[in-house]
Amino acid sequence: MCRSMIPSFKAEAEYRHDVNKITYKRQESSKESLRRYLAIQPGGSFVAKQNDEVIGFGGALDYGPFAYIGLMCVHPCMQKRGIGAMLLEQLHTWLDARGCPTFLLDASAAGAPLYQHYGYMEDDITAVFRQTQPASLPRHLPTGVSLLSSDDLPALVAFDAPHFGVDRGAILATYLADAPERVLVVRNQDGLMTGYLIAQPRSIGPWVANSAEDAERLLLHGLALPFESEPSVFVSANNSDAIGLLSRYGFSQQRVLSHMWKGKYVHRSRRMAIYGQASLGFG
Repeated sequence: MCRSMIPSFKAEAEYRHDVNKITYKRQESSKESLRRYLAIQPGGSFVAKQNDEVIGFGGALDYGPFAYIGLMCVHPCMQKRGIGAMLLEQLHTWLDARGCPTFLLDASAAGAPLYQHYGYMEDDITAVFRQTQPASLPRHLPTGVSLLSSDDLPALVAFDAPHFGVDRGAILATYLADAPERVLVVRNQDGLMTGYLIAQPRSIGPWVANSAEDAERLLLHGLALPFESEPSVFVSANNSDAIGLLSRYGFSQQRVLSHMWKGKYVHRSRRMAIYGQASLGFG
């Protein structure tokens, strides 16, 4: 039985109990996402604690023009006590102090009312896909796809920024450092980058391409890599090209979330060039 106590909040590199995994009844851990929060902006990670036990978490990654809030969770037996609201207020206070004008997030059906109460508005739907059927890959993978070299990271960041809406080189660099053999790029006949895909151990994304053809070439190479479990993809439900590709290669929709914003509206390529988000917490 949980004991009632007002939790304390502070940013720290501690997450001994995977509250996000417990809250949403997921098989996969959220500790890799937490590690990235702490590596890039440790001040934006907040825990709620009771008797030194972590009972809630919320994180934010401030990209400058906008921030993504993610991994918001409260232990099931501590919900309906205002803990989620206090965590959100802590994140707002931290982001306001940094001068961030816009907050973005992907909200579950259960969480959306909280965000609406704080002035968030929905502008899109994020669909969560998982590969539930084995993909039939061609005998010969398409040409034009290669691994990204560390020297080409600036070119990747420059390609990504107009689509994502801002330079996110810091987080892209962490993916390249973790697994350079899983960062794929596609180039045209002139050698110019026209797309990229990062195959994380349990998900595909970021995945950005100028055309559906380039997106498919990247996906085929990505699916040829080993995964720890059936990979997931997080994508705008209004990106018909992405959904068509995923359906063709054995993915099925598992759930949807409300993509919400608060503050100054920002225009991004969610429904076109972004075929897969990095995660639900990083955008």
